[in-house]
Amino acid sequence: SSTAYIINDVTDIEHDRLHPQKRQRPLSSGRIKIFTAAVLCIITLALSLAASYKIGLEFLMITIAYLALSLAYSFYLQRIEIIDVFCIAAGFVLRIEAGGIASGIEVSNWLLLTTFLLSLLLAFGKRRHELALHHDPEKPFREVLQRYNTNFLDTTLSIFATTAIVTYAIYTVEIESRIFLLTVPFAIFGVLRYMYLVQTDTRGDPTESLFKDMPLLLSVVIWFLITTAVIYFKDITSLVE
Repeated sequence: SSTAYIINDVTDIEHDRLHPQKRQRPLSSGRIKIFTAAVLCIITLALSLAASYKIGLEFLMITIAYLALSLAYSFYLQRIEIIDVFCIAAGFVLRIEAGGIASGIEVSNWLLLTTFLLSLLLAFGKRRHELALHHDPEKPFREVLQRYNTNFLDTTLSIFATTAIVTYAIYTVEIESRIFLLTVPFAIFGVLRYMYLVQTDTRGDPTESLFKDMPLLLSVVIWFLITTAVIYFKDITSLVE
């Protein structure tokens, strides 16, 4: 992931300098030179491939697939509308699958699908936010924004919010824990709150609201506590059920 982020920041450096927030990043602000970033990129790439090989061949293949996807996104696919967002979501799915392999835990198909849909929601929400900040069509800080519009993005947000909630609800049923079902209302609230922030608050990055917006943060904390209880305190939760 670090390697991919460095490459993406280097390829986007000129556009990032036009972005009100991204221009403060180390590379776009000039605090870190491109040569330094290149050296760091080589180091992180070597370490990640070595660690992946040590974990296992399957994990290594996912790492290579993730790197290939990231390179394709950075150099070309990020300029194609819709596909750019799908690449971001696919990257998160690969991370979840890699985590399952590393931990020896089989990842539920419903969890993978929920991750994919939720990632699409977050990514389209970010595009919606960037479009609201974009005031100069002659100098876009993201080329693909020229091919998006607010109505389309609002529609896609509604679609992926709905489908993400439905697949997550099915996933909680699959767990066969009534306590875990209690996370569904908080997940719904979190999704709706995120959509509200995306469409009404243009001051900051909507993904950063997870740590700044108190109602959204509270719903995430409660969701986390219930999930932790179901996973690590099965004996206690079984008594409640």
